[in-house]
Amino acid sequence: MSRTVNRPIGRGANSRPVRLSALGAAALMVASLAACGGGGESGRSADGRTEITVAGMPPSTLPAGRKDFLAQVKAFEKANPDIRIKPTDALWGAKTFPARLASGRLETVFRVPLTYPPEMIERRQIADLSKEIKALPHGTEFDKRLLAPATGSDGKVYGIPTEVYSVGLVYNRELFSKAGLDPDKPPATWGELRTAAKTITDRTGVPGFGMHTTDNTGGWMLTTMTYSYGGRMEKKADGKQTTAFREGPTGKALGLLKAMRWDDRSMGRQQLRGTDDLARDFASGKVAMLLGSPSTYGTYVSKFRGRPDAYGQAPLPSGGEKATLLGGGVAVVSPKADEAQRSAAAKWINFFYLKPKYDPALAAERTEQAAADKNPAGVPGLPFYDAKVSGPAAEAERKHSNVPLKNFAPYLNSLGTTTYVVEPPVAAQELYAALDSAVQAVLTRESADPAAELEKADRRIGPVLDRSQR
Repeated sequence: MSRTVNRPIGRGANSRPVRLSALGAAALMVASLAACGGGGESGRSADGRTEITVAGMPPSTLPAGRKDFLAQVKAFEKANPDIRIKPTDALWGAKTFPARLASGRLETVFRVPLTYPPEMIERRQIADLSKEIKALPHGTEFDKRLLAPATGSDGKVYGIPTEVYSVGLVYNRELFSKAGLDPDKPPATWGELRTAAKTITDRTGVPGFGMHTTDNTGGWMLTTMTYSYGGRMEKKADGKQTTAFREGPTGKALGLLKAMRWDDRSMGRQQLRGTDDLARDFASGKVAMLLGSPSTYGTYVSKFRGRPDAYGQAPLPSGGEKATLLGGGVAVVSPKADEAQRSAAAKWINFFYLKPKYDPALAAERTEQAAADKNPAGVPGLPFYDAKVSGPAAEAERKHSNVPLKNFAPYLNSLGTTTYVVEPPVAAQELYAALDSAVQAVLTRESADPAAELEKADRRIGPVLDRSQR
């Protein structure tokens, strides 16, 4: 979900994470993805250097972050004297981006949510970066699953991931132990989760599971559950995306939630909660399990003062398919950029976003700095590269981490065998809003019928999908 998920998307990897973390909107995922499109008029500065514009510089209201960003620009130009960077403080926004893109006056380098590239590729709104990616350090060793959202039907790659996350199961290890459950063996299937939730409720009095329901988060997490049941929210028919959530898997997910709420009574009484509401309740021990990515840990510890040792992270339970939602941001380049600008853009993306994901020294420096600033440091995430590349950087992070890494073991052990599915490609936020109502209905009204609620959501979102694709 472009505005909510866990890992902030607004900072560069070489900059201090504390100062630039304000750039990304928080809790489960982003908010300020850099916008863009156009590139320099001539592609050359007055002194003959290749010139590119890049979005995402912190605004003047964040002077520390802006200073750090400009320091990174200076360091990059020193390392690449033939390239000149012109930064802007334009930030991505769902309401403003379409108009900015249509204007053709946007930056050379910009970032968008992972849902955007397919449509932009089809409309030729971003440049083919296949050649430039291969020329980057370890450019041929990316995890192909992370490149998939920016890969066209022609097999070419049109973007470079900068921040990614996958949704899993967050759980309270202490409540598991109090209920007689093994905290090192979290639920692997939705059936096991249902049983565990009821056991925890019966033995501790704490609701075993909490579900997001407001501010589009209900539809977002219902989408995630649907993926684990083998379903999708949209499908292509006659050249357009149409709804697909009435085909079975979504109904199973919604039916499970209804059964847990009304048959098992394992979800408590409070059902109208968003990301922060659930995170607050989880941190205070008022709910035992919820859906979230590893970056939930940062909010849990820093914002709501949760106990680090109580936090557990597992993969998303399976409903038949070991799949989960993949979200994050991807850096793309204006189609107006010439060959030299595309090369310069790829080098900047590598320098600013990618290097600490494969450079052990930089990974250690970043983690050590975050720990010194008393922030969560070294929270595990998705590796961008093959194990031989990502492994040394991850090990360097671990040496300076202040996070209980063993509590993330179930999640980390699942990464190699999990299928990542991106968010719905068209009108995702509107779809989530429509599905919020369905989730709220089955959790607040015992008489609500999942199939009927999905039909209502379908009638609501169908016309929106049509308008979005004209």
